[in-house]
Amino acid sequence: MELHPEPFEVADAVQKAMQMVAPLAARKDLAMRSDVSSGIGAITNDRRRVEQILINLLNNAIKFTERGHIRVECDRTATVVRIHVHDTGIGIAPEHLPCLFQPFRQLDSGLSRQHEGTGLGLAICGKLAKMIKGVITVSSTVGLGSTFTLVLPLDGNQRQ
Repeated sequence: MELHPEPFEVADAVQKAMQMVAPLAARKDLAMRSDVSSGIGAITNDRRRVEQILINLLNNAIKFTERGHIRVECDRTATVVRIHVHDTGIGIAPEHLPCLFQPFRQLDSGLSRQHEGTGLGLAICGKLAKMIKGVITVSSTVGLGSTFTLVLPLDGNQRQ
């Protein structure tokens, strides 16, 4: 896969990803909001791949949230931008976290098995993140929700 790094505004990429999934959230009557200040600024990376990852993370957040909200938040340090996708969904048990980024693996809890999917989304996200010199982390509490965080270098030529 060929990458096309270029400077782009992180806030614009987040907004585009959120617009893409907004109809799905609306169908479930889920509120969506972003807390991305204009001061986050630009990074140099493959915008299309960043948006693909965000769309997938947002789709999952919507899929596994029956009520509440989805929130995207960004922060920046001297070397990285972190994009956090928070949900108020079913959450993930600690023992299941290591399985999340493995292909064709879906969690077998009763609630999650009610949802369609191949089990490839997070595996693809993990591989895409690695390709663009980023990393995805997750924290979750059963019954309260999850936060997936995409960490990207300000300069796509540097590794995390």
